[in-house]
Amino acid sequence: MRPEEKISVRVAIAGKVLPLRVAPRDEEFVKTAAWMLNKRMEDFKAFHAGDETDRLAWAALDFTGDLLRLRAERQEENPAWEQDLQQIEQLLQGY
Repeated sequence: MRPEEKISVRVAIAGKVLPLRVAPRDEEFVKTAAWMLNKRMEDFKAFHAGDETDRLAWAALDFTGDLLRLRAERQEENPAWEQDLQQIEQLLQGY
């Protein structure tokens, strides 16, 4: 993607506005991610998780843990169909 194919987006995280350039198809993902991060940070206020920086760190750690769990679950589920897919690809390459 060429730089001119990106659009300007501004999101606020922890009260700070961040100007970004993203692919048009990613705009809603970026906005939703910022909203989710702010929501998670707000949730950590209930645990008296210090200042904004502490809540941001806790939220980042929490989301990263979620991502790692999803990746591990995906790896556990995928081997059977991935192997089938590889066999199909090999057969198709022979044609």
